[in-house]
Amino acid sequence: MLIYLFLLILIPTILSYLILTFIYRILFKSKKKVSKFLVFLGSIGLIIFYYTPYSYYLEPSFHKFKEICQLDPEIYQANGGKLDGAYYNSILKYFNTDMDSLDYNKFQETTTLNFQQQKPPYKKMKVADKNLYLYYPLEILYDADIPNRISLGVSIVFNNDKPKNKQDIERMSIRPEWQTFRIKGIKWDIATSGDFRMPTKILDCDYFKKGIDNEKQRDN
Repeated sequence: MLIYLFLLILIPTILSYLILTFIYRILFKSKKKVSKFLVFLGSIGLIIFYYTPYSYYLEPSFHKFKEICQLDPEIYQANGGKLDGAYYNSILKYFNTDMDSLDYNKFQETTTLNFQQQKPPYKKMKVADKNLYLYYPLEILYDADIPNRISLGVSIVFNNDKPKNKQDIERMSIRPEWQTFRIKGIKWDIATSGDFRMPTKILDCDYFKKGIDNEKQRDN
């Protein structure tokens, strides 16, 4: 975490100096030295900007996260999509596979556990008393072709505990998350363990659902 804080100060300072140097030398054709005070103010400004949502759009992994979030069931259906085979294949493409190419034998090898008894990370479990079996997360079996700042959280529900083909898929869903690397607070457990942590903010697809929520309110 100390390295993170060091980089959080160093990188904006260097960027501030380079930007001001460009302004001095290129725009104003000045040979004066760059003001240290202006470099300091510029670095503060860049740090503040980094902690605004606008800075997300400068990061390629955020755009990939936004693209994947179009497959969030709520967002997908709000855009007129249906949760059918085409939708499932759109999810599976991030694992370089599809419903026909899945190795269903791998899903048979996992141990079936009661939903209430299992804790993450888990594989397959029975959904309540129904004849449905949830497999989560899919990343246990397949490597996702995505930036490492994104986690997909894909789950598959089968209509039996020995799936053999795509007809055994009851439903599939995806819950992506994006690591922002923005500190959201400080936690210091002085009383007991003494642990000092600075957790970072993680976004899920709810970030893009503001418009959907507004539509729901208008419908009601």
